[in-house]
Amino acid sequence: MNEENVKIARIRKSCRVGKKVSNILCIVAIVGCVCALIGTIAIFRMGKNFDVKFNEAKEAGMVSTTSEIGSVALFKMNLGNIPTDLHSDIPAVQEMIEDHPLCIIYGSYALIAAIGAAILAVMLKLTSSVFALIEKESSPFTDRVRKRVTFVLIATAVLLCFTAGAAFGGLCALIAWAVNAILDYGKTLQTESDETL
Repeated sequence: MNEENVKIARIRKSCRVGKKVSNILCIVAIVGCVCALIGTIAIFRMGKNFDVKFNEAKEAGMVSTTSEIGSVALFKMNLGNIPTDLHSDIPAVQEMIEDHPLCIIYGSYALIAAIGAAILAVMLKLTSSVFALIEKESSPFTDRVRKRVTFVLIATAVLLCFTAGAAFGGLCALIAWAVNAILDYGKTLQTESDETL
């Protein structure tokens, strides 16, 4: 086995491991999404009863809505500061906010967590598909690999723009541009090498 084949075998092995890890993390994200959706539905279905149960747990010391970290106790949770200035121009929504604000707030938090986990699962599946494609191809320097890697990096850049900020999104876009150029150059070298043989 020549040196090129040894390096290709290493690339395939690393991609196989990357694909497995990405798939496992994708499954974890999907489970997290489903749990958050179940929690969202449960909270919204409880309505005013959620507020009552939440206040009972708060009085019992099981739940805290402050930013302080207390002593460790069974079921003790810190759920952060509750916004008190919620308002909606939709009369029905405003009525729900006034009737059971904690239900609306924490139901919304759970829904946002579910959406975040779903987006993460999609990104992990895309990453897994990149690893699978590189593992399957005869060389990592093909147009299909270059396009897929570039697409995933651009999608990540867009996601980072909306979540972490424009600076991180811009940095990821620059990385996408550089990786695209590197893979394009590698494809040119691969073509020249194949023609020489």
